[in-house]
Amino acid sequence: MAKRRLEDAIVASRALTVGIKLIDEFRSATTLFSHDITLHGGVFSLRFSDELDRLAVGYGDGSIRFFSVTNGKQTNEYLASSLPPVEHLCRLSLDLPVMSMKWHPLATHRLYAACVDGTVRQVDKEKNELSIVASEPDNELTSIDFSADGKNYVTVGKDAHLRIYDSSKDLLVHKYNNQRRDTKLAQISANPSDDLTCTTGHYNRAFACRFHPDHKNILLSAGWDNVVKIWDIRQKEALPESIPGPHICGEGIDARGNEILTASWSRENSLQIWDFRTMHLLTTLNVPNAANEKGEFMYSAQICDNHTVLAVGSGTSSCHVINYETNEELARLPLSKAVYALDSMLGGRVFAFGGLDKFSLAHMKDS
Repeated sequence: MAKRRLEDAIVASRALTVGIKLIDEFRSATTLFSHDITLHGGVFSLRFSDELDRLAVGYGDGSIRFFSVTNGKQTNEYLASSLPPVEHLCRLSLDLPVMSMKWHPLATHRLYAACVDGTVRQVDKEKNELSIVASEPDNELTSIDFSADGKNYVTVGKDAHLRIYDSSKDLLVHKYNNQRRDTKLAQISANPSDDLTCTTGHYNRAFACRFHPDHKNILLSAGWDNVVKIWDIRQKEALPESIPGPHICGEGIDARGNEILTASWSRENSLQIWDFRTMHLLTTLNVPNAANEKGEFMYSAQICDNHTVLAVGSGTSSCHVINYETNEELARLPLSKAVYALDSMLGGRVFAFGGLDKFSLAHMKDS
């Protein structure tokens, strides 16, 4: 309880610093500012800084830019062309989308980015430098996440492997192999005693990975093979428990307490909440009028305070704010094209979303 009070006090202090009012009830939402994307290939990832003063934006051309949360102005720019020349020789192209970004939980000046060219990049905010800290040849990375204690991070992508890294050294320490027949047989044949060989991995491209915020060793992953897998990174195989059904095409899994949220790229029933203890479905969220438009087709979603879910996708090309206790949509903030990226801070009181045409920063209202 004392720890929670301390965390709440820290959050309240940071909110005051950036001029944000901490409301107790979410009843609607409104946009604070938007940036049109005329260049740079659209927005594929977003992440608020731990200090809550900056929003990192990952673009389709491999660039990362920081924007002020208070006035929306760009403060920093990190281009793929700024990477050392030697590293350019290692890949065909570095100007491919930045699909996922996460701040190191302990070294909060370091932002990690998973890119389609197979690199894990790091922005050091103190040194104002961009570098490549890990590389996965022939893979296309789609998601990255840190364990709660910051000791490990995980990546997933096109090859359907899950790779666990030691964050202090950026070294690969474990790999959960996919279940594709050719890959699995080749690995077993080449090294029959390899303790990295996993027989319970994904069959198809993995799009999302998420460490449980309350359990440093528990990891969730999902993708095109229509199942959310649960892992304990101390074990060789996936846990026997899983959630069948969700078709994940973005960072469409989140966890909070005993609830797991999935955002499927499907015409209907895309947003669902599951019981982490039993893996049973608790509720399917209502997205009003989506069936009369182009369907739901969600890419990303997050669980927030006040029984609220934020979700974005390509069906309605909007950011949806839904109370999952009443199953009521509190707000819908539209863009004109598909929305891929989403992040929130202060329990969802401030959030950002973006896609092919622009990104926006918004906040909850209590009226």
